[in-house]
Amino acid sequence: MIIYTPLGMESIFPPDEKDWNNKKQVPIENGTVMIEKADDFTWRVVALNSSNPNDYMLPQYQPGTTWTGGQ
Repeated sequence: MIIYTPLGMESIFPPDEKDWNNKKQVPIENGTVMIEKADDFTWRVVALNSSNPNDYMLPQYQPGTTWTGGQ
């Protein structure tokens, strides 16, 4: 099977399962945002997958942006 994706290998097949457990996909209107846990109440944006090109210009979806909220 061949997978065609814009994501890197480590996003699909993380080297350590613990790394994958600290990430989650958050659905948005036109796609998903992948975030990773920074600490108990902070998440960091890792990647955006969207069918709307304007989503890539929004500051809240820029890689490295922090989101706050508990899990």
